[in-house]
Amino acid sequence: MPLQPHTFKRLVLGLQPSAPDRIMQLAADLAEVLDLELLGLFLEDTSLRNLARIPFAREFSPLGGGWRAMDVDRLTHELEVAARSTERMFTDAVKRLPIKCDFEVIRGPTAEIIASVSRTGDILMVVEPASAAERATQQFSWLVEAAFKSAAAVMLVPSRILLTAGPIVAIATRPDDPSIHAAAAIAKATKENLVIIDAHEQDGDEAAIRKLAAETGLSVKRIPAAERPLSHPGIWAQTFDALRERLVVMTRGPLAYEVASSIASARQVPVLVIEAQDTIGDED
Repeated sequence: MPLQPHTFKRLVLGLQPSAPDRIMQLAADLAEVLDLELLGLFLEDTSLRNLARIPFAREFSPLGGGWRAMDVDRLTHELEVAARSTERMFTDAVKRLPIKCDFEVIRGPTAEIIASVSRTGDILMVVEPASAAERATQQFSWLVEAAFKSAAAVMLVPSRILLTAGPIVAIATRPDDPSIHAAAAIAKATKENLVIIDAHEQDGDEAAIRKLAAETGLSVKRIPAAERPLSHPGIWAQTFDALRERLVVMTRGPLAYEVASSIASARQVPVLVIEAQDTIGDED
């Protein structure tokens, strides 16, 4: 059966106040090449304002002299300024795109926001903060947890992107892993090569690989994982060696965030985590 186009319809970029403009450009470029709608979503978690109202609540300001009392009015003003600044950067990044682009500021608990906005067919892009301190915040933890519980596929993006061109890599934890077809569809759309990493104990099906290459016109390469089966998130990144990949695709499973985060951090490339139904199938 010939490879069908991917069935993703919208890229949702979850934006934090410190979101770098280069990440917005990455989202804009990806939405354009995959022909997706793009939604920039500025998340203002009301839990922060509720926390600021607690008399003994404190926040740490690395540039402002350490720990200080949380001030509701100051926090509200800073969030409003951040939202306006983020919207300007988003508008500038998408102004020349021929696709539908929207920007929204949504207030509420992060889990409820993500659950209400995301849907099947979405790619929810989550940008990891640059510093370990920011990654350890409750706000980021809420965002990651909500994203992986949502109906959307999740793209975990490191704060720094090493390459914007190169092979699309599928991590196959079984011979017919859905990541293979999703990665192939993305490779075809982006005009990149496809690399399949066999992370299962069975040998890869060479006939199936040749058939996939013939049906898609893609250059397809298959390589074994460094260890099979892979038993620890940190081992995944060792398999890539000198691939110089652009994007990694994997199917959701145990330790999905830990594995994706390990690869994204080590390789400095986005990692797309999909469900089985996020690959190919019936169009609406």
